[in-house]
Amino acid sequence: MTASVRFGVVGLGEIYHLAHHLAYQRADGLEATVVCDLDRSVAERTAQSLGARASTDYRELLEDERIQAVDLVLPHNVHYKVAREFLEAGKHVLIEKPMTVDAGHARELVALAASKGLRFTVNENTRFIPAYQAALDAVTAGEIGDVTLVRTLISGNEFERLGNPKLWKGRQDGSGGGTIIDAGAHSFYLLKWMFGEVASLRALSDRLVDVSQVEDWSIVCGRMRSGALFSVESSFTSGGPWNERLEVHGTEGLIVVDQHQNPPAMIFHGKRDHAGTPLPGTAYEPTTWKYTSIAAGIESFARSIAKDEPTAVAPDDGAYAVRIIELAYESVATGRTVTL
Repeated sequence: MTASVRFGVVGLGEIYHLAHHLAYQRADGLEATVVCDLDRSVAERTAQSLGARASTDYRELLEDERIQAVDLVLPHNVHYKVAREFLEAGKHVLIEKPMTVDAGHARELVALAASKGLRFTVNENTRFIPAYQAALDAVTAGEIGDVTLVRTLISGNEFERLGNPKLWKGRQDGSGGGTIIDAGAHSFYLLKWMFGEVASLRALSDRLVDVSQVEDWSIVCGRMRSGALFSVESSFTSGGPWNERLEVHGTEGLIVVDQHQNPPAMIFHGKRDHAGTPLPGTAYEPTTWKYTSIAAGIESFARSIAKDEPTAVAPDDGAYAVRIIELAYESVATGRTVTL
């Protein structure tokens, strides 16, 4: 890229400082021009570290001609409103998952961006995790035969945030739900990206943190249009560090990705291959894999703007994940299988 893409960043909470900040510190093809947070001290401190301007009102960024794109790191319930305002103002928009809390709103944003010739997508870090990319390469190469079952598990510790009624995380009006919309957004995107569309699903959920309004455990299972079965399990009540696990079972082998496993991606050929073989290009990075992949997503989005190319994460796939989320909640409410 000959010039850096100039970003405005809205929302400087924990995930910004753990992951997004890394992308702007690297300053490779992108720069933070204005950073915005309701907490002035946070905005000013972050701005100083990046050589940017601080703001406490995102509306100031709408008409700022220096800003080409915005990185929105906000509570789920305001994604649609704020993203729409920036698209209407002619800014490219990258938004944290889930794209919105409403599938119709997600499709609307995708269509609006397309009509204006703007880049818009969700910052889905799943696409930039080397172990998942290696797993997809192996599946595409036919190394495990026909896929018969895909299993995902995302688990982490949200006791503190779910237990604080003042925070948006555990409120229905702030998050739009719990594990299904939050962690599930990653897995539903992964299914679409790697294996295609869902044909039918059934969902269950439960809650251990009593003061929270949202589910902290869920499982969504069903069948893919390819014929393979799938299960997506998520938990916010694990005492351990955040982890993601993927199992891809095939007629001739098995792939296991687990970020707590060293090496994190293994392939097993046949029923007598107990040792397995590491998938190439993957490294054991238990403390950084999540944050570096989020930063990589921001950098990829900047390249798509600079080169006038489609985004690596297809916006339609981000919107599709929200549709599956809605149908999973429908299944929880009705106790029935939902057919797409």
